[in-house]
Amino acid sequence: MFYLMISLTVIVGSCKKDADEMPDTLVTAKTNLTAEFAALNQHIASSVVNTMAIYPDTAQMRSELKDLVKSSDFVIEFSWITPAGIMQIVEPPLYYGAQGIDISGQEHIIRTFSLKEPVLSNQFFAIEGFYASVVIHPVVKNNAILGAIDGLFYPEQLLENVLKPIFEGKDFEMWVMEKGGKTLYDQDAGEIGRNLFTDPLYAGFPELIVAARKIDTEESGTTTYSFYKAGTMQTVRKLTWWTTFTLYGTEWKLVWVQAQ
Repeated sequence: MFYLMISLTVIVGSCKKDADEMPDTLVTAKTNLTAEFAALNQHIASSVVNTMAIYPDTAQMRSELKDLVKSSDFVIEFSWITPAGIMQIVEPPLYYGAQGIDISGQEHIIRTFSLKEPVLSNQFFAIEGFYASVVIHPVVKNNAILGAIDGLFYPEQLLENVLKPIFEGKDFEMWVMEKGGKTLYDQDAGEIGRNLFTDPLYAGFPELIVAARKIDTEESGTTTYSFYKAGTMQTVRKLTWWTTFTLYGTEWKLVWVQAQ
């Protein structure tokens, strides 16, 4: 009887611990997203080293960008940015029209040149005519800025590739919020790009706004809120877990949601 009571205590304790743990699928999502960016940054870092050796030979530098285009599954454009913030070399040819444009005022350009460190930008309206994000690495030689290499991508496309295989056909949803409240990815495409703190769509759901602010400020955790069930106008109670993906100081909140 004594050993039976101990066994039951262990079983009950284990069940409670499991219920309080972050879903494995959310951990997997963060791991897979980290791997995608690790591969990209490795390719850009290698190109930075190569560029320092061939600078200022623009023909060879263009060849480096072409190789980068081939190396990535989700970056749609790579560019060489001069210290003055000019997009001097761009690949692939689809975006040649961007060559010669001054982007020195963009926040990520200012940050990478001032810090002399790589940056993952917040989503912004690119000069190519759409909302996107970039990973940018400065090229620094003898403490002097030679320029920078950046990769432009659609966050929602990358996140769909990472998350859809995880949630598809399952009884939970996943969405991603940029720190500051902007939705980078949602299974309801109409919510992508909306800010949870300011968009009128969410004004009638104060619990959601409170939850979003908690998600925005805390590294990870769990909470509940009420909102529409994905793809419907039916309001349901949702259990939520989240974790934070951080790269070069930029935070993305990965959110797991299950209707109760």
